[in-house]
Amino acid sequence: MNTNSKKLLQLELALLNKIQNDENITQRSISKELDIALGIANTLVKKFVKKGFLKLKQAPMKRYFYYLTPKGLLEKTKLTKQFVESSLQFYNSSRMEYENLLKKIKTKKVKYLILAGTCELSEIAILAARNISIDVNYVYSKTYNKKKFSG
Repeated sequence: MNTNSKKLLQLELALLNKIQNDENITQRSISKELDIALGIANTLVKKFVKKGFLKLKQAPMKRYFYYLTPKGLLEKTKLTKQFVESSLQFYNSSRMEYENLLKKIKTKKVKYLILAGTCELSEIAILAARNISIDVNYVYSKTYNKKKFSG
């Protein structure tokens, strides 16, 4: 799954979650909460209505209430499954790449291993290091102010 389709998958799933959790939500609030343009929110809502995933109900002052249809709930389940599969695939491939790289480092008898950044990839690197018995000595980050990161 390429980056654009993964982003669209996340966006569509987030939109369906927002509507399921708050039927009084507006397109404007969707765009703010998901940090997308109002036009994109409008396009996604129209797409989901056309596919039968959402229903609209007219509300006062030119507003609409949105709610998920059974077909929409099924679509949300499919999107969730795709997202989880994609995330697991990313985790597994990243961990394998780190393990291969760290095995090469281990053969050179490196004394200290320092990671830069406190993100998901750093956590995966730490897990990969544990799998092949390498200690991560330090994790550097300008913004992280806690004493421990990922154990």
